Amino acid sequence: MKKYSYNNNLNNNSNKKNMLLIYMSNVYAWMSFGLLLTSFISWYTTKIPFILELIFFNKLFIFTLLISQLMIVLILSNSINKLTSQSAIILFIIYSIITGLSMSSIFLIYTYSSICTSFLTTSIMFATMSIWGYTTNKDLTKIGNISLMCLIGIIISSLLNLWLQNSYIIWITSYISVIIFTILTAWDTQKLKEIGNNIILEHKDQLRKYSILGALLLYLDFINIYILILKILGIRINNKKREKNN
Repeated sequence: MKKYSYNNNLNNNSNKKNMLLIYMSNVYAWMSFGLLLTSFISWYTTKIPFILELIFFNKLFIFTLLISQLMIVLILSNSINKLTSQSAIILFIIYSIITGLSMSSIFLIYTYSSICTSFLTTSIMFATMSIWGYTTNKDLTKIGNISLMCLIGIIISSLLNLWLQNSYIIWITSYISVIIFTILTAWDTQKLKEIGNNIILEHKDQLRKYSILGALLLYLDFINIYILILKILGIRINNKKREKNN
């Protein structure tokens, strides 16, 4: 009986590890798909003057994009159990497309080399923190919660700075935000690992839905780090033209 119980425990542990690997693989696959789709839409939008005019000159269009993004995040985060896996996938794809539209201006503001360099830098930072979050035995809940509180403070100070227009505040909040989102990347990865340990292999629909939810969490971390890194390291096209003229 003891031997039988021992073998069962080994099988259960093996199944859990396999399920976790399948889940995390799906999460990273969907996240990568979302990033590729966003990148393509962002680049391709620069070829469509009509959409560019809406993005640069139509405040209602931009507001609609932002509200749509917020609504999708809230739906996926709070109502994932009520959605079908197909609905979750469609919402994630729509979110990736909308983000691509809203980020298309970077191709008109920054040089291609700085866009690529910032992406590579972000990828290294993200991969490092995600691996650490997955492998560490330390509970990151406390540091994650502190980071969330700091992020709220950053958002409040950024809103206040819309009125103050202080360039020092902009740069300070940018650097702090990079640190916050890299920490959140590790925390989110650890949370997803816990989710993966509790998913049942036979529940395919549950696996797909929570893979999309996990992909969204990591996608948001990556995009936020990327935007901040680009803001800090990015070389603006206008500045490069001035250097050439001088």
